[in-house]
Amino acid sequence: MSGAATLRRLALPAIVLLAAAWRLFLGSRYYGWEESDYGNLAMVRGVLEGHFLHYDMNHMPGYYGAAALLLAVVGDTVLAAKATSFLAGLAALFLAFRLVERLAGPAVATAAGLLLVFQPEFALYASTSLREPIYAMWLLGALTALSRERLALAGLLGGMAFLVRFDGALVVGPVLALHALGRGPRLPRLLRAGLPLLGIIGLYATYTWIDHGTPFFWSHAVAVNVETGLGEEATSQGQWVANGFRVAGTLVAWLLPWRIGWGVWLGLFVTLATTPWLRHGLARTWVVLGLAMLGVWAGIGFTGQHDPGHNLYWKWLCPIVPVIVPLGVVGLFRAAGRLPGAARGGLIVLCLLQAGASHLKETHRQLDLSARWYGPQVELARWIEDEVDPEVPLLVDNIPACWIDRRPHDRTLHSWFDVPVPDGDPAAFSAWLRQERIGWVLWFREDWTQAPTAAPFLAEGGTWRGEGLTLVETAREDGYGWIMYRVDPAGEGTGLPAAP
Repeated sequence: MSGAATLRRLALPAIVLLAAAWRLFLGSRYYGWEESDYGNLAMVRGVLEGHFLHYDMNHMPGYYGAAALLLAVVGDTVLAAKATSFLAGLAALFLAFRLVERLAGPAVATAAGLLLVFQPEFALYASTSLREPIYAMWLLGALTALSRERLALAGLLGGMAFLVRFDGALVVGPVLALHALGRGPRLPRLLRAGLPLLGIIGLYATYTWIDHGTPFFWSHAVAVNVETGLGEEATSQGQWVANGFRVAGTLVAWLLPWRIGWGVWLGLFVTLATTPWLRHGLARTWVVLGLAMLGVWAGIGFTGQHDPGHNLYWKWLCPIVPVIVPLGVVGLFRAAGRLPGAARGGLIVLCLLQAGASHLKETHRQLDLSARWYGPQVELARWIEDEVDPEVPLLVDNIPACWIDRRPHDRTLHSWFDVPVPDGDPAAFSAWLRQERIGWVLWFREDWTQAPTAAPFLAEGGTWRGEGLTLVETAREDGYGWIMYRVDPAGEGTGLPAAP
């Protein structure tokens, strides 16, 4: 057997196994991307307990339904949610490898596959409970189906991607249409590709109309992202547009090359320049998919105008990675192919080493951030489960509450969003704590949690004396920003354990 044949036979299983091992290693040390990882645990269990009939309109049902199905089998929410992301991430890697192997050969596929094993967002977010890996899987599945001219299947898989993220319709719709119109008979092909996607969109809009009172399923999520961005700080329409271009340009010209490697990023431009744009086939359709995904990503940055360093962009980048990294590697090999032998190999190795070193450095940075900001909240939740009497009501939110809600329990958990007192009213807050017999209060610094609005007087920590009770700080973490208080009725010690 020739060396090329051996590489073709062994490279894919070796890369998939390496990716699985790396993601399992990361999963044992990674505390997640943000609160969403833990909110997803609660939502997955909620879908199962709601008999698959009720879904949060801001979070499409595709990931939560799949994870809830697995939960029904394994009985462990954390395992089910993480396994869904883990398996989908490996499937996306598998599909990307096979596609680039068909497009450019086993050597290019092996190089792209190795980068996809270690790329930070693609690896880390398949090691936790996020929906982006399954979104990537469905999109690459649709691309695979298009490459084999199975248009109806591609439309169905594109619809599955939409059910994970509604902006998937903006990505997959144009790709389906362009590919279907690439050869005749055009109208029948367009209908075969488009009707499954349109049917799924229509069914979901009907569901949200019935269950949530509106067919405009995108409205609230879009409004939230715009409101929490920086766009409202613009003093004129011209400044708003300029800010949008600045954010979008920074994402494409700074964040993207940082995360995929500068040589791979430059290789994307080579691929764009050498794509046979007038020829129907996988090469053109794949590039259009990559451009559509990058366009939506940059478009979100343009309209929402979050700071370019915001970690939301990391999550939204994750499903783009297995689509564009192979395209960048293809371009890199094409550019290197014009050089003499030694220089050709040197350029490829140098670019791959730079990307790999950057991947490992960024992975370490995100692991460290996760351990410092989210790990302590998970440990606090575990302490509550072990040490606090289940009959004691708690004012606990975010990661600790979602962790506790990952399985059935008899605890009474209150959210800061539901504290029914006037903002910043110490007397009303004290009265509510006494009325609900709250034993512990977890206060957060972030404004969006509502804790600083409802109880700004708890920001300093230490001991706070209210009417008929005292709150005593027992634990805090100032990186993320939270303080755990024990509630002592009438200011007297209760004998309750101290939080870690």
